[in-house]
Amino acid sequence: MNRPTADALRNRVQTIHQRYDTYFAGQPRISRDAALLDEMLVQLDALAAELAALPKDERPELQSTVDANRALYRREAEAIRALQAGGPELHAAHDASQWAQLTAHRYRRHFAGRARGTRDLALLGEMIDDLARIERSLIEMQPRVDDEIVTTTLATVRQNLELYRGERTAIATAREAGTLQEQADTLAALANDQFQLYRDHFAGQSRLSRRPALLERIIGQLEQLGDRMRALEAQGLYAESNEKNAQIVAERVGLYRQELGAVREARQQASLSALVDAFGEAANAVFARYREHFAGQDRGSRELDRLAALCDSLFDLARQMDDLDRVRADETNQHNLSVVLDHLRLYEKEYGLIQESRSGS
Repeated sequence: MNRPTADALRNRVQTIHQRYDTYFAGQPRISRDAALLDEMLVQLDALAAELAALPKDERPELQSTVDANRALYRREAEAIRALQAGGPELHAAHDASQWAQLTAHRYRRHFAGRARGTRDLALLGEMIDDLARIERSLIEMQPRVDDEIVTTTLATVRQNLELYRGERTAIATAREAGTLQEQADTLAALANDQFQLYRDHFAGQSRLSRRPALLERIIGQLEQLGDRMRALEAQGLYAESNEKNAQIVAERVGLYRQELGAVREARQQASLSALVDAFGEAANAVFARYREHFAGQDRGSRELDRLAALCDSLFDLARQMDDLDRVRADETNQHNLSVVLDHLRLYEKEYGLIQESRSGS
């Protein structure tokens, strides 16, 4: 019987720990499966027994790694089980914290360090509404949940709400800076961003998996941009390009309203299982695009805007899955939601790592 080599055992230790990095590192404990850590501990115990066959001078480093990982996995399993035994309201508090963190990631991708005049006010407004809803939920549960997750999340949410509301005012002011022609150019660019948003999230997609509120947001933003374009004319701007842009915006609003009606009708006629399947299929398509463009690739060469669009797609799907779960529990949908949130957190982490790789180059 062949004895294992130090390299072979080291590779097995790394393989086991890769599962930890994938399923536990940076993920909320409330949603983790402690049984997977138990399985990893069994694998480590079996591997530790094989260490005795190595020459004495090759054991210490590997033994130290195995012991450290074993201690980590045990602590994590105990912490997960203790947290999950806390009851449904503690689970709800951690869910609120999770959505608050995901909203903060959205802000980082779309607003932090960006030129204010180019930012999407409707998106920021949606994020403010989301955080305000989370704030109300945390305030309501605070008397009944004696855990720091409520107080710390509430403090962070309030801090971010103050930041986002101030930023909303600053963005609105920035849009009105410059000459009338410069303002018209800004409005045209903002309209193009909304057109791209439609292409990313609606063109060629199953209507069942699309979020109506997102299309409503796009339409509302375009209507505001169109109104502002026409207001520039009233202020004295005589530019054929601005007039054409206003016409294009009005045409798109009409088309998008038709699509919104079709999306709503398709969803109203769909069964619960059809919606669950549509959300799951859409998520799998996003996973496939991520594997194609990011998995195993050099971070320095990756397109952040492409990854941001994938993150936004998963956020939209997770939101719809969560909304559906609040109306009617479905095991498949709950499982899919957990998987989508895991992937979304990984993609957000990758977004940050790509940013770091570029800033360090």
